Amino acid sequence: MKTRSAHLARLVGVLVLALWFSGCTDDLYAACTIDPDDPTLSACVESGRADASCVVEEQLQCETRTCAKYQGSEPFCTVECSTDADCPDGVCREFVMLSGVRHCVANTVTQ
Repeated sequence: MKTRSAHLARLVGVLVLALWFSGCTDDLYAACTIDPDDPTLSACVESGRADASCVVEEQLQCETRTCAKYQGSEPFCTVECSTDADCPDGVCREFVMLSGVRHCVANTVTQ
């Protein structure tokens, strides 16, 4: 009986590690595509401002389910955040002024 319990414990440990390493932020900062005809992007598209920022949620091409442009950058996959500590290799930024909603931005985008 001990052997079966030990085997089960090992299997559970492997599964936990696999889930931990394959978290939903695997593609954080990876390139994605934002449709310029999407009505939710009117602030970026219609403003004509090169430095505009947008966030599109429920984006199926991102494991994070969120694609964004930050201050005119190329679109990238991101996640909501509260502090810079929530963003590996990046920073937490508010995309829409005074919205209180913040998303991770790669350090390479903010330089």
